[in-house]
Amino acid sequence: MTDQPVDDWDGELGQRWLANIDAFESMIAPVGDALLTKAAIRRGETVADIGCGCGPNSFDIARIVGAEGRVIGIDVSKPLLVKAEERRSASGLSNVAFVQGDAQTASPDAAPFDRLFSRFGVMFFEDTQPAFANMRSWLKPGGHFTFSCWGPPVENPWIGFVGEIVGRHVVLPLRDPVGPGPFRLADAEATEAMLREAGYDFIEIDLWRGEQHLGGMGADPESAADFVMGALGIGEALKDSGADAIAKVRHEVVEVLKPYHRAGAVRMDASAWFITIRNPAGAAAGRRE
Repeated sequence: MTDQPVDDWDGELGQRWLANIDAFESMIAPVGDALLTKAAIRRGETVADIGCGCGPNSFDIARIVGAEGRVIGIDVSKPLLVKAEERRSASGLSNVAFVQGDAQTASPDAAPFDRLFSRFGVMFFEDTQPAFANMRSWLKPGGHFTFSCWGPPVENPWIGFVGEIVGRHVVLPLRDPVGPGPFRLADAEATEAMLREAGYDFIEIDLWRGEQHLGGMGADPESAADFVMGALGIGEALKDSGADAIAKVRHEVVEVLKPYHRAGAVRMDASAWFITIRNPAGAAAGRRE
């Protein structure tokens, strides 16, 4: 596979995700499960899982497509892919493989695919339109790409409350609504326009609403607060504020989370866009670089 750029996901951010992998995967599992249902992947298909991380959805897809199909998990983060490969070896699945690469510029040797799939793997590109145009070249003519991205920040209080608390103690930089980040594609109209520019001829956008299990299933307010402070990197914003300020923020986070603790999890409202797009039936596919 061509192009393997090293960015923060291949360094500190990837290591942080890996150190908290069970909590992260449990936290977003409801979105991944619903997205798989939406994608309606069929037996025998070839699928690329973009931003696969440690591969939970890659393995789900491998079981769906069966021995006649094949799945390639693609991610920029080597630490996450090492864990994915360990899991693959333990799973006994022979129809899934993992490669390091950047979907913005790379071209997988296995392309063209019947399907592309991504759970929260497409919001961090430097320039989204060329990235989606490049990924379109991975698809067979008429092939579909189903992905999720976070919905509007106002509908995701599980992350907004953290900024509000921290902002009372330190000055946080303003979020760039069109720069790489979790809410890069939260504006559905702008995202649709970008995807049309990238050459897709069918665009279906649905809003998923559900619960975000902050810190994963089994978390209580204290462990969820530790997850917020560590895994989500909030502690970094406070590192120069001193131990007293950090302890105060943690206490405030715990207090905010207490009303949401029920049935074995810290359950907060969340929303995500489920977007399905199609490579035009007459389009060329499988470009190599």
